[in-house]
Order: sequence, then structure tokens, then C-alpha cells
Amino acid sequence: MGRVVNSDSIIGLPVICEQTGKRLGIVEDIQYDPHNKRIKGLIVVSNSYRSRNFFIDFDDIHAFGEMAIITKKDCQKKIQKEENNNIVGKTIIKDNGQELGTISNIIFNADDGHIEGYEISKGILDDLVAGRSILSGNFQPQLGGDVIVIPVEENIELKSNNRGILNILSESN
Repeated sequence: MGRVVNSDSIIGLPVICEQTGKRLGIVEDIQYDPHNKRIKGLIVVSNSYRSRNFFIDFDDIHAFGEMAIITKKDCQKKIQKEENNNIVGKTIIKDNGQELGTISNIIFNADDGHIEGYEISKGILDDLVAGRSILSGNFQPQLGGDVIVIPVEENIELKSNNRGILNILSESN
């Protein structure tokens, strides 16, 4: 398995062309296909005097570094406007009425763009005390609404990411 990256860690990073050494811009967002569970590419804001957004296809990315994202070539493409494909901020509910939380982050494999899971928040206080959870499994998030409903019988896993005050205190004992 390749290096796992979360969407929050790449937003705000500079994008640099390996071929020319030119700084193309800064990552503003990611675009993904939740049905195929794969990252499509990055939305980048140009750093020219006239800010404009453009798209860089995932297959044109050479590396996701800690300080920058490197592209194989200067491969800026016009952004294809899609329907609301952003699921960050949406609430996840099982079809039995149990609320799991709100999607706060997308976790993906930097090598192939495969979505490994979604970080789930239950609110600031719960996040601080118990930490966030990671939701993974074979489910298809439905886009467009405010809530994502997951059938109870779907093969999903919700596990702690071992952060939060309670987990830190229990590890130190």
C-alpha cells in the first residue's frame, strides 16, 4: 500500500512543475469520484496577478510531498464544473437512524488516488475528548443532498484514529 494522504494536508500546498521548476499555484481543493472511490485531481489557484482556478489531473501528479506537490509537466486544464461532488461537511446516517457524524476529511492513497476512507467528526467537544473516527468500507455516498444515508447491511467499518485526550491519557498510563 502506498502513502496515505488526507485532503486537509494538501490544501494550501504549492504546486510545482517538475519539468520547468515553475510554481503553478496553490491547492485549493480536491476533485474526486466517490462512485469509483478515486481522486480525480486537484483544483489549483494560480499565483499570477489575475487569480484563476484550474484543474490538474491526478495522473499528471508526480509526487505528494509534505511541503509541495510536484507535477510531471505544466498540465493546467480548464475546470469542469460538476454537480456538488463535495461530501466534506455532510452528515453520515445509517438507514436505521443512527448518526455517525460529519465527514471532515477524505483519506486517499497518494500512489493510485484510491479513497481509503473518510474522517468523521462528532463535533468539537467529542473530537477533543475522544478524537475523530475513520469510516471505511464498500459504500456509495449519494451526492447532492445534505445527508448521506448508508444502509445498515453495508460492509462499513468505523474505527478510532487514536487521537483525543482520552486516548492520549490511556496511552501514557
